Amino acid sequence: MRQSVYESLLKLVRAGIYDDARILSDFPLLNEAEWEAVYKESKKQTVSGVVCHAFTFLPDSKLPPYGLLLRWVAHAHRIEKEYNKMSRNIGELSELLGRSGITPVLQKGHGVARFYPTPSLRVSGDIDLCFSEDERKVADSIIRNNGAEIHTAPDGSSCYVWHGSDVEHHVSAVKLYSPRHRKELDRIVAEYGTREVTLGAGAKVRVLHALTDMLMINVHIMKHSFGVGIGLRHFCDYALAYRSLIPEIGAEKYAEVCRSLGLGRWTDLLHRFINIYLPSGDEELPYTGNFHSRAALKAMHIMVTEGGNFGLYRRRTEGKKWFRKLGTFRLFLRHSGLWMRIAPAEAVGIILRLAGGQMR
Repeated sequence: MRQSVYESLLKLVRAGIYDDARILSDFPLLNEAEWEAVYKESKKQTVSGVVCHAFTFLPDSKLPPYGLLLRWVAHAHRIEKEYNKMSRNIGELSELLGRSGITPVLQKGHGVARFYPTPSLRVSGDIDLCFSEDERKVADSIIRNNGAEIHTAPDGSSCYVWHGSDVEHHVSAVKLYSPRHRKELDRIVAEYGTREVTLGAGAKVRVLHALTDMLMINVHIMKHSFGVGIGLRHFCDYALAYRSLIPEIGAEKYAEVCRSLGLGRWTDLLHRFINIYLPSGDEELPYTGNFHSRAALKAMHIMVTEGGNFGLYRRRTEGKKWFRKLGTFRLFLRHSGLWMRIAPAEAVGIILRLAGGQMR
């Protein structure tokens, strides 16, 4: 992909997520081939919806060709329909489980959409719900009794399809692999608890407290960056969550907790990546320490541009299941030396988990 195309995509993404027309004040005039490349890359990075939002800031002369613009708007409409369907399904599941005294906690993706200027334009993934171990067993039973077929994923989560939406039941709201750090994180999650928010379609659901919500998004990006890969959408999630939640948490408090959990260096790297590639134009994300690694930034940039969302455009999905898992393990090992410098306890924990669990 040409550098000019990638830079144009980043400008559009920034304008879309920060709802800021100033970012596009010097947007270049692209030809049809360049626009087609931007469109394909926006889909690869699962940011096509927020890019479509950015078009409202462009003059007519700089918009994509009419035919492509129609395709793009139709694609954005499908994203919005999927978001609304998922919101309704979350509401249905919360109500269904709530009748048995079970209160699921919504994790990651769909809950993070609330930080976007237009939540329905964030590309939806699956529905991640968290329970205690006992509640999860009861929840699984309720779902089975309502006609859904459940299977168990390699990480132990329960997976099924509910009215067209992929759903997963988990027992850890935020998961670290270092035993010492995991114990401290569990304490923090228990201490801060949850709260209720309203999603699209009026669905009410519980989410984590601001501090643990930030930690969940942070750790989720780290886990996938260390392994199969990550795309621009998840960095957008973090940047918007940080802007929304840090005034409540406090930047110093958040930095202190990150350091206590062994995430200080990783969080520095995450903030540096966002400050370079997705800056808001107002103020930079602060650093928790003095860690700076050009090699790490370069490795992350390559991972994002080559692999896209969860590395799906780099990985091959054909072949036997054990061969795909071997590929996942090899991806973790490829950059293990680098990640050992950034978050050693987590790098070791992830590798051991893959060797002992994922490979089974």
